[in-house]
Amino acid sequence: MAVIQILYPDVLSADDHAVERAISGGDVEFAIFNERDPDKISSTIWSDCQAMVTGLLMPIDAQVISRLVKCKIIARLGVGYDMIDTAAAGNAGIAVCNVPDYGTNEVADHAIALLLSFTRGIPQYTETYRTDPDKGWDYKITPAMTRMTGKCFGIIGLGRIGTAAAMRAKGFGMNVMAYDPFVPYGQELALNIERAYNLDELLRTADFISIHTPATELTYHLINQDTVSKMKPGVILVNTARGPICDLDAIYSGLKSGQIGAAGLDVFDPEPPDVNHPLMLAWRGREAWLEGRFAATPHAAFFSPTSSKILREKALQTCLDYLKNNELRNCVNAEHLVI
Repeated sequence: MAVIQILYPDVLSADDHAVERAISGGDVEFAIFNERDPDKISSTIWSDCQAMVTGLLMPIDAQVISRLVKCKIIARLGVGYDMIDTAAAGNAGIAVCNVPDYGTNEVADHAIALLLSFTRGIPQYTETYRTDPDKGWDYKITPAMTRMTGKCFGIIGLGRIGTAAAMRAKGFGMNVMAYDPFVPYGQELALNIERAYNLDELLRTADFISIHTPATELTYHLINQDTVSKMKPGVILVNTARGPICDLDAIYSGLKSGQIGAAGLDVFDPEPPDVNHPLMLAWRGREAWLEGRFAATPHAAFFSPTSSKILREKALQTCLDYLKNNELRNCVNAEHLVI
């Protein structure tokens, strides 16, 4: 059988892609790069690859797609695919697929962990006591401390991860409300949770809000000055989905005014976030008004050694199954795909 050439333009593993090589067999040849600029990769490599697995460094726009002469499939190494021009790929006869099921548990766990970091104050307790053993031995220093049992846990986006977060919230004794206009009616009954029929209903009801939607034109800056103003005063907001969903200026203003009690963000726009943004300056400067009310993690919600291995295996297997057996799964541009 002819050798299959697979391009990784912006994904460089620490193990020389040992995970991928273990399942690829002898008929796959990898071209592996860690680039942001497509011009750093030769035109021959672009034109000869039959499949591509992408990360988060290089936007795969129409100009990049025009270089793909033999490519039949692009697999996104993750869930979100907002950095890929799916329409341009489809018009070029290239299927775009994601891996939606590799880190469901990790992301849901991370969302709950960010919430717990405020409601139980563990990071602030630890840091304050380490800094000053005398004044730091004080249980009253956490501004967002609250009992979680009986509170309303609001979920925006009830897909795989949103559902997993809902089940965890129920385990903590919270009442769960979800807003997702794309989920069939009755799904909330199967999960024994409450459905919000519009976003405003969830915003005014939820004590805690956890975001689990994809980044699309519909969800861009879904959290903005207007939606923040409609939230329950003192709400705790968590975003482990995508950075562009939240307007960081609105979150800063909400925290400053007290409308948002605390915010835990794993994702930003851009990434890493602008270190000179007022929110990041206030946080890094340890301004007193923000202490214990903001947490940032480096787009890490998806990660564990187990999830990383599964992600890499599934992304490659998606390509191989399509090229070898014409089996296509998790295709996100079917409406544009011209074959």
